[in-house]
Amino acid sequence: MNDYAGKTIWIIGASSGIGRALAVEMDRRGAMLILSARSEDKLTALNNSLGGRHRVCAIDVTQEKAVKDAASDVFKSKVDSVIFLAGIYQPAKLSALDLELCKDILATNLGGAFNVIAAILPYFPAQIALCASVVGYRGLPNAQPYGATKAGLINLAESLRAEMRGTGIDVRLINPGFVSTPMTAKNQFPMPMMIEPEAAAAAIADGLLNKSFEIHFPKRFTWLLKIARFIPDRLYFSLVP
Repeated sequence: MNDYAGKTIWIIGASSGIGRALAVEMDRRGAMLILSARSEDKLTALNNSLGGRHRVCAIDVTQEKAVKDAASDVFKSKVDSVIFLAGIYQPAKLSALDLELCKDILATNLGGAFNVIAAILPYFPAQIALCASVVGYRGLPNAQPYGATKAGLINLAESLRAEMRGTGIDVRLINPGFVSTPMTAKNQFPMPMMIEPEAAAAAIADGLLNKSFEIHFPKRFTWLLKIARFIPDRLYFSLVP
């Protein structure tokens, strides 16, 4: 894709946070949108704020049949890009997990991505983008099970990219740093170099137009965490707070 004018973008996880901001950004750039999340009311309100010109398709990504049915309907027309941003976050110590919430996070963040990929691959979309996080680079305290799902999404995107080579499907990985959203508002620790959702949305929209596999931002923060992946284990664990 060279720009978004006349393109159709399916944003899954569009009701709040980065997904909502991306919908606003893509609308501004001329894209036609399919807006998905669990909350139909929030999606409808978003669509109304954008002039009502887009399509609302409420789905729960944990429900395999619902996702397949939605894909079957959505792909009756051409879809240029599918962006998976659905996610749940709750910071927790592994020694004090709420297992029911843990299962919901796993089913949404990682299981939901598998459901979406299985549903859309038969239609050969031009582009698939999965949103993980830099928290998936290395294990961090109080980050589970969210961090595990994001590490899984990074691996999933890499595997999908390798398997789709030569098919014409452009696979992308999105790894944000700290973005000011209802999710990060739950954190009780310093979040360096935090950016607003609008800045994140602009970075994603720009990144999907270039050729890089991974879209990560803000760069001055994410490059530090990339370097941390190569620090020897003994040193890394001595530095983790």
